[in-house]
Amino acid sequence: MRGRKPTPHNLKVIAGTDRPDRAPPIDMPEFDIVESFPDPPLHLDVDGMFMWTDLGPRLVSARVLQVVDLFMLEQLCVAWSHFRKFAKANMPMAAADHNALKALFSEFGMSPASRRKVTSVGKKETANRFASRGAANRPA
Repeated sequence: MRGRKPTPHNLKVIAGTDRPDRAPPIDMPEFDIVESFPDPPLHLDVDGMFMWTDLGPRLVSARVLQVVDLFMLEQLCVAWSHFRKFAKANMPMAAADHNALKALFSEFGMSPASRRKVTSVGKKETANRFASRGAANRPA
């Protein structure tokens, strides 16, 4: 059994229970967003290429794929290809390989639990408009 699901940050701000030491970092490094998805790397086999061409454009349309993420996506495609080879041969995969594949899926928010940790890249709010809790709008 797991504990309670964490309350989203924006709801904590509205409720007034937000704590600066637990807020998500606002100064995370950002890289160029992938606008046009590239062709698959030549070394990928059929299963790896399928994942690259199927998953990649979806990540681009969700605006979660930055240029530096292409390397990890390539690694995910290779791990998926490895998994598929074992599955087609009806052989069990090593636990370490299985865990590595699950971790890569999680990095891209491809499980229900990890999806809430992945955010789209776009305009960031530069200030917390609820920080004053309405003090700015009160008459003097």
